[in-house]
Amino acid sequence: MKKLAILIAFIFILTVTSACGKTSDQLNTSQALQSNEEKHQEQKNKGDDSLNIPPDNEETTTTSHISQQEDTPNNVETQPDHVVLDIPTSDSLIRSPEGKNLSQVEWKPGAPDVTLPIRFGTTEAELVLGLDHPNGTKAVMIFPSTSVGWQLDLYSMDTEVFDEYGELLEGYKIQAALHDFDQDGISELIVTAGNSIIDLSIWVYSFTTVGDLQKINPIKQELSITGQSYIVLDGDEIIAPYGSQGLFDYYKYVDKVFMQPVY
Repeated sequence: MKKLAILIAFIFILTVTSACGKTSDQLNTSQALQSNEEKHQEQKNKGDDSLNIPPDNEETTTTSHISQQEDTPNNVETQPDHVVLDIPTSDSLIRSPEGKNLSQVEWKPGAPDVTLPIRFGTTEAELVLGLDHPNGTKAVMIFPSTSVGWQLDLYSMDTEVFDEYGELLEGYKIQAALHDFDQDGISELIVTAGNSIIDLSIWVYSFTTVGDLQKINPIKQELSITGQSYIVLDGDEIIAPYGSQGLFDYYKYVDKVFMQPVY
């Protein structure tokens, strides 16, 4: 009986040990499977993330595109900034109400041609002043996009600033400036010729958009008057002093037409 009891106990111990070994193996196997699944899921997540991350060149391109959008205005055209001539006020033919010079370009007989860059809305142009050939005075509006030039009409009114050949008299000068009288974003052109003493001629020109710059002159003369020594540009008005008694002529730009108001 004693031997039988010992044999039963030994068999029981072997059974328990075998069961524990299987449980441990199952646990280790389960842990290994779980670890493999975690690694597989981690690799999958990394793969998915890599699909969502743009390459370096794509990020640069996007940033560059945004930068270009920020730097490019929305079809807004602005007038070029012109620096006025650095000349004494007494030599200026075009002045502000404060008495400052507004002339942006000047030409005198014997000097080389001078150019004033202009932008009429979206149309670029250049005013060229100088000695014409074979004689006369050159005042040409050139449009670089078409290589076409239109001569400004300076001779339609009775003026004493030119000689019989249409050339500017000795001691006289031509000055020009841009001024937006009606604040529509497109400046008008003011051209003056005189001797800063007793003789002055003034012309004002406007620009009109046309279909063909080579066939149609877009420059229209809005005003041609005479004065004495200088004019003043004040908002939508031209003020032309005359005489020695402090008298003035006023010309107001209303609906694209210069009128003489009564004050």
